[in-house]
Amino acid sequence: MKRSIVVLALGLLASTGTVMAQGHDGHGHGKPEPVRALSTQVHASQCWVRLLPKPTPSAAYLELENKGEQSVAVTGASSLSFGHVMLHQTSENQGMARMSHVSEVQIPAGGTVSLKPGAFHVMLGQAKEDLALGEHIILSLHLSDDTQVQAECELRPAKTQEY
Repeated sequence: MKRSIVVLALGLLASTGTVMAQGHDGHGHGKPEPVRALSTQVHASQCWVRLLPKPTPSAAYLELENKGEQSVAVTGASSLSFGHVMLHQTSENQGMARMSHVSEVQIPAGGTVSLKPGAFHVMLGQAKEDLALGEHIILSLHLSDDTQVQAECELRPAKTQEY
């Protein structure tokens, strides 16, 4: 039932000509952004979310494949299920893991990039509804060519490490 509501809401937002893009550096915090066409060259797969209890942010992980002849970058993300969505990277310095915001994630022409634990990922904060393990959300990734790719992401337990 929730999935049907999400799909219906996406359709309604698309018909209005605007969506809310959340992120940093020009990608939101509630600012309307034109609806982007779906990408024909970038495809998302294996998306899952490490669901943590509110108010702790959750994280999304997935595989992105660029079947095109030119590189493209993920420049932002949004979800109707979360009020705050950002691109992040985990790095390690002297044995300490640190997360930081990134403005883009490059996907090389003909290549793939993995958003996974300990690397690039999408932070999801301020859940707009009660979410349950096993449910799915839609994650929209905004690309540098003014298109987007959508991923259906399964909500998994906090202890999940890999796909």
